[in-house]
Amino acid sequence: MNTDNVLKMILTSNVRYRVLLAISERPKTLGEIHEEVGSTKSTISHALSDLMEEKLITQDPETKKYYLTNLGLLVSGQIRSMIDALEVIKSFEDFWLAHDLSGIPEPLLLRIGDLKGAKIHRVTPESLRPPHQVFMELLKTSEWVKGVSPILFTDYPREFMSLALEKGVDIEIITTPKVYEKLIEMSEPEVVGLVKEAPNVRLYIIEENPKVAFTVTNNFLSLGLFFPNGTYDMTSDIIATTERAKRWGIELFEHYKKNAKRVL
Repeated sequence: MNTDNVLKMILTSNVRYRVLLAISERPKTLGEIHEEVGSTKSTISHALSDLMEEKLITQDPETKKYYLTNLGLLVSGQIRSMIDALEVIKSFEDFWLAHDLSGIPEPLLLRIGDLKGAKIHRVTPESLRPPHQVFMELLKTSEWVKGVSPILFTDYPREFMSLALEKGVDIEIITTPKVYEKLIEMSEPEVVGLVKEAPNVRLYIIEENPKVAFTVTNNFLSLGLFFPNGTYDMTSDIIATTERAKRWGIELFEHYKKNAKRVL
């Protein structure tokens, strides 16, 4: 397989990559590919010939169906990931341009396509509910919670303690020393004592500024970012509910947890 040839072949023809992705779902005949891709059979035949030349697909001589080779399986997976990433980038183009992305490690930025299907919640004249209000409504349905928060809303401690102490929700939170100090200052001593004894609550501090605020639960991922000037954007959150997005959020949490110190 010639890398330059494959890149040129795939990226300069939407028919070729659509044919490759169509076959990646299951082996298909020329007629089935034609129905799905929608181009002429002649154009599709040329695409199939090009893909076969690069050993990305092959044809069963008996069934006449085309299927992926191992090389094709690997290449089609990368193409699908790239398409998903571009879709997410395009969907939230203004959001990415306006915010500081340094709080998301490069390996997860490269997998931004895992957020495919997410929605963005913004405060607009038509929807005046702040993102953190929407977040709290979603949070109440969760069975476990993992989050990184270098910011503190005044209603968070009460709501999180209610989830942990009354509903038994497993909670892990990573925050900064300043937020932790403020949290202790806002809390009644007896509440702090209950948290210390609760087996389902773990609070960590991290010295670095995460430059990202997010929560992942069994139900959703909520992601907020900072502006380049260092202030947190309280008007926009990305909300995702797919399994891919939740796994992405868990990995982001683990990235920060490895450098955090447990305090409660």
